[in-house]
Amino acid sequence: MVKYKNIIFAVLIGLFLFFSFYPTIFELQYKDKLADKRREFILEHNYYWPDYNLYLSKIKQGIQGHLTAVEKYTSEIHQGSFIQEFYLGLGWLGRVLNLDPNSSYLLGRIILSPMLLITIFLLVKYYFKSLPWQILAFLVTITSGSFPRIFTDSAGVTHVGRYMEWWSNIDALQRITFIPHILFAQIVSFYLLYNLTLNIQHLTYKRLLIYIILGNAVGLTFPPSLITLITVLLITLILKRGGAREGLPNVASQGSSNQYTTFNTGGLKQSLGNLSGRTIKLIFIIFNLPSLLYIFLITKHLPWSALVEFHRTHPMMIPFDQYILGTGPIFFLGIIGAVISIIKRDKKFQPLIFWVLATFSFAAIFSVVKDQSPLRFTQTGLFIPLGLLGTYFFYQVWQFIRQVCGETMLFEHAHGLKHHESAGWRMSGASLGGAQKSHGRPQQTSENNYQIATAAFIIIISFYLLGSLFMMKTSLDWQTTWISQRIGANIPPVPYPPQTMYPLREWMDGIRWLRNNTENNNVVLAEITAANHIPAYSGNTVYWGQSNTVDYDRKEKEVHAFFSGQMSPTQAQLFLKNGKIKYIFFSIQEKEKAGGKNLENIYSFVKPIYLNTIVIIYSIYE
Repeated sequence: MVKYKNIIFAVLIGLFLFFSFYPTIFELQYKDKLADKRREFILEHNYYWPDYNLYLSKIKQGIQGHLTAVEKYTSEIHQGSFIQEFYLGLGWLGRVLNLDPNSSYLLGRIILSPMLLITIFLLVKYYFKSLPWQILAFLVTITSGSFPRIFTDSAGVTHVGRYMEWWSNIDALQRITFIPHILFAQIVSFYLLYNLTLNIQHLTYKRLLIYIILGNAVGLTFPPSLITLITVLLITLILKRGGAREGLPNVASQGSSNQYTTFNTGGLKQSLGNLSGRTIKLIFIIFNLPSLLYIFLITKHLPWSALVEFHRTHPMMIPFDQYILGTGPIFFLGIIGAVISIIKRDKKFQPLIFWVLATFSFAAIFSVVKDQSPLRFTQTGLFIPLGLLGTYFFYQVWQFIRQVCGETMLFEHAHGLKHHESAGWRMSGASLGGAQKSHGRPQQTSENNYQIATAAFIIIISFYLLGSLFMMKTSLDWQTTWISQRIGANIPPVPYPPQTMYPLREWMDGIRWLRNNTENNNVVLAEITAANHIPAYSGNTVYWGQSNTVDYDRKEKEVHAFFSGQMSPTQAQLFLKNGKIKYIFFSIQEKEKAGGKNLENIYSFVKPIYLNTIVIIYSIYE
């Protein structure tokens, strides 16, 4: 049975991975078929946001052999840090395998995506014993997504879309193979949640040490996940739940003698002495504080404070009504499941409930306290506890149907026997047979009601899953349509956001010239799209180009003033000197700001050192 179960879930995991990766596969099929032959194919990801190139810039540093990451999107001199060390690690992996940054990023998705689904499978196996319920829980958790959004386009055609389409982490299809560091944080945090609350009886000193290392890795990679995990553990400590000697009820036990998963406290004593579950959790929390403390302290200093400051001045707020609609029916099913588990005192669901509570609490807090984007806390894998709690609701409905119909049939059966015993002494054999026959009709009716209720339940579940799959198909169509538009597009020549179009080949030739002819620490000045690409593809530092830029808004105005000729020669020279700028990338976007003029016609102290039909690279006279 175990063998077949593993085969079934391996097939399901493979199917959903293919489903989620299909847009990438679809795009690769057209890499040599771009409509605009002036453009070159670059495999990119998460097109809405200018963060993709930020990740590539860190991966590139790993490929170059760096041990700590520096911020390439700002020109202030600084030392490397462990922030985004995760992508440096991907770069080292790419270095070993001789991959470029884009392929290394894709490799991260390929490695981590199945691990996420395996982690979900691990939780599903724990919470539900029977194979049908495990399959249902897996499908509900993976597929649940947005309510359908009906809208009409400019041509009057009606379409079905999703709520909050711009927030790709909420999309049931995209989140399976999402951004690598988000996947890593979700995998490790839920794996740790499982082992520190539900499977703590198997803990040893060696495993605890590994869990502490993993927790700190999550803290450095994506702090909201570790903060949420620690909050859940703290709540269990405060409520004095989940100690090492407690037995937790098994959801799908159906009243069997194995209804409780009893912790083997003897084994725990052999491995961790007399430490209780509360003490183990406290040790884990204390020894994971260093990563959060490091993040807290280093983001008080330039340039690492820039992102925090950017979130303060450009907060990504949560439209909670839209977010709930985007989360879909599973939000309400999960909440009902949580309430039922509290009423029934199914304590093993507490960690999941606490995770949901912590997520929305932090989202609400940071909607008021603008030190962090509240949307970040929705990226911690909220769909996992909601999916499991929603399935628990379905399970309880099924148990209710069985209980009500079963009690009805038992009552009618007992009533029939009593009638037979009281009346049989005055019945002839024929009349007794008639009595038995008449009793069969209500029993048959109860069995029919049970079958009807069961069929209705199965139909409802089927419609729910089919609806969820339809919304995933809607996402797939949306993604492939978007990719098809990119493949066929020829305007604008240089877009923003940076990933919305494939770059012009000659434009990229200019960036490659910088890579081959300048030092990585040389600072380059460019407009937003080129500045966003240069650190990722040439390895140079830029003065401004991404939200990690120090004093983003001021530098944006300075760049605009420089290229538009609003600075006097003296002001421009002082600006370049203070910004440590050595090269200027001048192309279509920059020329538009300059009113169609070349830069040497505005400032006499610049000289062209590279030229093609659309790019001029200038150096600066000392």
